[in-house]
Amino acid sequence: MDINQVRFGNFSTGNSYAKQAREEKPEENRAEEIRKENISTFNPENVLGAMDAQGLQNLAQVNMVSKKEVNPADYLTEDRIADIEAMMVKFEDGVNSTASILEEDFPMMSPDNRLALAAHIFAAE
Repeated sequence: MDINQVRFGNFSTGNSYAKQAREEKPEENRAEEIRKENISTFNPENVLGAMDAQGLQNLAQVNMVSKKEVNPADYLTEDRIADIEAMMVKFEDGVNSTASILEEDFPMMSPDNRLALAAHIFAAE
């Protein structure tokens, strides 16, 4: 029976390489070797090709869509249109009253910002 045939992973019980000293290079030399290997395998054309492929992949496509007026009568009944118009009148009155309160408290706000904040506040109620 040969005990050297018993193996655990890469090691055996009779590993003859266990007591040999490893030849270790200083860290600085190893870093320099890695840098030289990277420089020797660096190809600028491959980098530009990869950048070109990535640019094509992430290319944004913008299509101009012509604006056309939406006709609510095509989608809603007259009763529903009247309900929405009534709700908008109530909403505009609420926004204007909230904007007047904001104008008293914050006179330095521009009218656009004041109305936007008033609409946000009134919609949250």
